[in-house]
Amino acid sequence: MTEQEGVIKYQLVFSFAEPVEFERFTALNYWRCYLFRLGLIGQDAARYDGLGYGNISSRLGSGSSEFLISATQTGHLPLLCREHYAHVIAFDLQRNWLQANGLHPPSSEALTHASLYACRKDVGCVMHIHCPRIWARAEELRIPSTPASIPYGTPEMGRAVQTLVAERVEPRGVVAMLGHQDGMLVYGTDEEDAGAVLTDLLQHGCG
Repeated sequence: MTEQEGVIKYQLVFSFAEPVEFERFTALNYWRCYLFRLGLIGQDAARYDGLGYGNISSRLGSGSSEFLISATQTGHLPLLCREHYAHVIAFDLQRNWLQANGLHPPSSEALTHASLYACRKDVGCVMHIHCPRIWARAEELRIPSTPASIPYGTPEMGRAVQTLVAERVEPRGVVAMLGHQDGMLVYGTDEEDAGAVLTDLLQHGCG
């Protein structure tokens, strides 16, 4: 690898605060646990310098620019609790800036999630998974992909993702991040919708 997994590259303004209430927390955490069981989120001493990988987020209410996202370096935990999620309050892609609160800082990919929510008000859940087998076949499977020259967690990645998803008819889909080893985004209108996209991806992509 030419990059270190899990390093926060954006400017972060973070305040310690108690976890926020979220009516879909059970659904969000269910899918995070499912992704962990499949190895799409996790931590492995033999991968990515042994650091945690993958994350998941959900928009806080229809049309809101705020969202919950799993905190940085929680990949090793099989089960998350409310305190393991950060609340993203505001962000500015052009300034490479993000504001959040909680008990732990947000994932290093939070700005990429933010950029997707910003350009698609109908998207309610984003899953950032690591799936080497499907990632390597992205071109063959005709999966929309960001250029290999663009690293994760940067404004350039956010803009590249926006270019791919902004004009799509359906508010659900998959993006392969070719500049982020094994990294992919799965998104949908809510947790169940994104989960359905993920299930279809695994069924057809691993064939």
